[in-house]
Amino acid sequence: MTKQRLLFISNLFPNHFSLNRATYNRQQVDSLRDFYDVDVIAPIAWTDMVRRGILRSLTEKTTVGNYHPVYWYPPGCFRNLCGEFFYRSIKAVADSLLKQRKYDCIYSSWLYPDSWAAARLAEEYRLPLFVKVHGTDVNRLIEGSKVAQKSLAVTRAARKVICVSRALQERLLELGCEPEKPVVVYNGVNREWFHPRSRQEACRELGVDQSIKLVLFVGNLKKEKGLVELIAAFGSISRSVPAGESAHLAIIGDGPFEQEARRLAALLPEPEKVQFMGNMAPERVAIWMSAASVLCLPSYMEGVPNVVLEALACGTPVVATRVGGIPELDKGDGSLVLVEPCSVEALAGALRDMCSRNDDCTVDSSFISTWQESAAQLYEIFEKR
Repeated sequence: MTKQRLLFISNLFPNHFSLNRATYNRQQVDSLRDFYDVDVIAPIAWTDMVRRGILRSLTEKTTVGNYHPVYWYPPGCFRNLCGEFFYRSIKAVADSLLKQRKYDCIYSSWLYPDSWAAARLAEEYRLPLFVKVHGTDVNRLIEGSKVAQKSLAVTRAARKVICVSRALQERLLELGCEPEKPVVVYNGVNREWFHPRSRQEACRELGVDQSIKLVLFVGNLKKEKGLVELIAAFGSISRSVPAGESAHLAIIGDGPFEQEARRLAALLPEPEKVQFMGNMAPERVAIWMSAASVLCLPSYMEGVPNVVLEALACGTPVVATRVGGIPELDKGDGSLVLVEPCSVEALAGALRDMCSRNDDCTVDSSFISTWQESAAQLYEIFEKR
């Protein structure tokens, strides 16, 4: 039987300059390929190209079905116009695909500007639109602002709005989204990569001393991820570990706050105990999670971050802030400890307690879906169009 066609639109997708960008969307799209023939339009911001010193033009197609036009927009201003810039940046590629092929629906990730542009295309080509929201794209909206108004217009245009947490669903309703639109579908994890393995085995593979209490951060290096508080809290616990033990902090990822984070780490009494690892393939991240004593994500706002799901799937306990949908993952077994955001003292206390625990403590992750299960839920929603 011939598969139906789905067009996925989002800047949150890996590309040839950033192979580990938003790998959760790539994994979800890969799982949707069990049900659909999928093409992807994932524009690359021109500012990312400049930041990487890339002055030549991009080829718009890098792998079968993945298209990467340049996203042109004015940085740092006119945010309420970014939807128009996004739309015009992808229009030529989208028109070419939509005129050549018969798509059954459009699926877009990130409310504004990505899904706003996707909604315009869906209207032009009379296709059903489904939208996925992640966290910041909803949580940062100011009621009554132009961006909020445009974002709500997207929810009205969409058949359904896929929320990765109940908290996001509730926030959309507070903003005025139609009650029947938002539905909750949690992201999944790749169980081939993220599964329990012995800490001893993981440390041996990475060349990490097993006696070290390893605190791990994985994510975009942005201030709102709580990196200031994390580095300060780590400095506190590293001075108070028992004699004969040592605590280290490993930071995986990159982003605009990296240089400031490095500067803050350099001010610690033992700066060599903070390692900046850069970006890393998810299968490698999984090994670091298994080697860690605790994963820490002290964000100011979130949806349901995949790194928390993945750490729990690896059997690694987590310290995170009580924001967004993270509390929905707390099963009361002590594997997820929640603290208030922006509190260095609370964060340090939770990390200190976690590092004093037995590294072989049991974490139940049976409630976490696989990507295949998550994709099957999406398919059921899309087919009710």
